[in-house]
Amino acid sequence: MAAAPAEAKKTQPLRGKEPSGDRSDGSLAPLGFLRRKTAHESVLEALRTAILGNELPGGTRLVVANLAEQLGVSITPVREAMRELATQGLIRFEPYKGAIVHTPTLDEVREVYEARLLIEPVVVRKAVERITPADLEAARRLQQEMTSTADVARWVVLNRRFHGIFVASARSPRLAGILEALEDSAAPQVALSIRADYRRVTDGNVEHQQFLDAFLKRDADRAVSLLVHHLESTVRAVESLARRSCEDAAGGKGHARGV
Repeated sequence: MAAAPAEAKKTQPLRGKEPSGDRSDGSLAPLGFLRRKTAHESVLEALRTAILGNELPGGTRLVVANLAEQLGVSITPVREAMRELATQGLIRFEPYKGAIVHTPTLDEVREVYEARLLIEPVVVRKAVERITPADLEAARRLQQEMTSTADVARWVVLNRRFHGIFVASARSPRLAGILEALEDSAAPQVALSIRADYRRVTDGNVEHQQFLDAFLKRDADRAVSLLVHHLESTVRAVESLARRSCEDAAGGKGHARGV
């Protein structure tokens, strides 16, 4: 797989419109619908959504002053958000270039999911025993919202919240902390798997419903089996994208994209 392009792209001006799914003009969602959040939270969510939705694709250079102007905030919450996004693996800081949207590699995908496959089944078994009816209802609402959205970035965010409910229900704070960091790293990889094959959305929605049903029945073995299949399907989708990218590059159809 080829490395990310040496010439990093610059962010494009924002446009004052409501979010309408997948935008390809480099614009970010306006912050009007996030007024009740702090400036830091609003900027963080706007940037994360733009990255996961490929509105700010891998290799894009993020200029603090430009983003602050576009989002209508001071530079402080932008800097804070970018530092947090860096810890989540969504952006990286490079000498002489500054902040760049990170393009996950296939090795990173495999490493993240290898760790999740080791840890998450343990957490799921704990969660099956400890989850409350209120948590199950919250997960059901998220699953319904995921089924009704066609916005890839929104689906990825909801996907993380859905899985986060079960992780929190295990009441294992140390394991939850490890998984939270892994899920941060996994978020762009989930988005990539969807771009590799959009059927991951419809398949994922079905898998989430089955996963929820297993919890409702307190069937730990079934829940773990579904989780393993769900995670492995994501890895296979990203591997498929990597193969196609390398084949395109070898055939002279364009530059190989980082996974």
